[in-house]
Amino acid sequence: MSIPPSKSELPRRIDARKLVQREQQLSGKVPVAGLERLAAAVDSVEEDVRADLEFARDLQGHFTVTGQVHGAVTLLCQRCLQPMPVPVEGEFHWGVVWSEEQGKALPKELDPVIQDSDELDLYEVLEDEILLNLPMVAYHDEECVASEHFRAGDESAGEDEQRENPFKVLEQLKGSSGKS
Repeated sequence: MSIPPSKSELPRRIDARKLVQREQQLSGKVPVAGLERLAAAVDSVEEDVRADLEFARDLQGHFTVTGQVHGAVTLLCQRCLQPMPVPVEGEFHWGVVWSEEQGKALPKELDPVIQDSDELDLYEVLEDEILLNLPMVAYHDEECVASEHFRAGDESAGEDEQRENPFKVLEQLKGSSGKS
């Protein structure tokens, strides 16, 4: 299975063992349709994800894949709940193994990727990398509309509190029970 380096769509299933033996390099796109878990985790996926992969053996003889992923998604700002574009980029260093025991024996700098059959689902492991590189919480860098509303709301809330404190009744009850 010889896959020349290309800028087109990456194959979904690969035999990592053969690609490592040939020291193959792959570059291409992962179509949005192949990233269902990512699509469910974000507001939208803006474009196909680009990936560059290099298959090789390290000095200890481990089957390795190093590379980068690049893409763009839309997340909801947690302040204003408006969509915001977020670039997603990540680097990875995988050790391809065929069992969990082999994965545990890998050096710490290699993340284990288990190829449990003749072929590896490349889209699935690249999607894992993208999901790991998403921000935990998304906020606009600049001030968003919601933060202005919060500030204005805080000021008016202070004025309302001066007018009528809802805990004033509790204060009165506590004061009257302390006098008994």
